[in-house]
Amino acid sequence: MLFLFFVITTTLELVVLIEVGSQIGTGNTILLIILTAFAGSFLLKQQGLSTLRKAQQIIMQGENPSFEMLEGVVILVSGILLLTPGFITDSLGLLGLIPWSRKLFLSHFLAKNARRFFTKMRPQKPQSQQKIMPDDNTIEGEFWED
Repeated sequence: MLFLFFVITTTLELVVLIEVGSQIGTGNTILLIILTAFAGSFLLKQQGLSTLRKAQQIIMQGENPSFEMLEGVVILVSGILLLTPGFITDSLGLLGLIPWSRKLFLSHFLAKNARRFFTKMRPQKPQSQQKIMPDDNTIEGEFWED
């Protein structure tokens, strides 16, 4: 599946590069790719440092910087996308570096996947080892203080 994703992405990038090159010329296309790389590296540095400062402030306040850490992951992936030559990957990388689109993406991602990430998966016992207790009102849980 991942191989298919890379093949399709690379093919689309080549099609877009050829089309843009035929419209504005080869030299201008190469110049545009270089300009997007410079703009992306500037934004990558700026947003990375901003997120790092924000995480440090939250840690100093004694809070959990998990959202900022997720923002850092999105910034890292965006940087990798910007290093990949092509207009589609550059566009996705730039979207990951814009603060409001990054927060929108992470909010949507967490809303869809929060239950899967924040519930502890425990291995199930085989049916023969499970105790069946009818009308048991005991709730099992864990408690810890921060």
